Amino acid sequence: MATKVGYRQTLPLWASWVLGPIAWALHLLGSYMLVPWVCETGHHWALHISTLLTLVVSLLGVWLAWRQWGKAGRHWPGGSHRRTSRLRFMAVGGIILSALSALLIMAEGIPNFYLGACL
Repeated sequence: MATKVGYRQTLPLWASWVLGPIAWALHLLGSYMLVPWVCETGHHWALHISTLLTLVVSLLGVWLAWRQWGKAGRHWPGGSHRRTSRLRFMAVGGIILSALSALLIMAEGIPNFYLGACL
């Protein structure tokens, strides 16, 4: 049970809240920016690498939040101890945000396997 909320606990939690959405935005914008180059060169693997890298970043956010949630006791947010409850809320929120971002990245990456970039 965490008793003191410090920099070492809050930085990974905030990172877990922003890593997933930033990775998703980078994937969306990066994929659109890569399409002309992929069409010119025929290097379709670049789109897959983009998907893989941003997916790893998003899953890093899930992992960071999961670790912090474990340190806070892996219970649903709530309870009598306010600091621990805040840590749990931030951890669960980070897991949800980063996992949903990872799901969006995968959903955007699937068409790259079936459709050509130069339609």
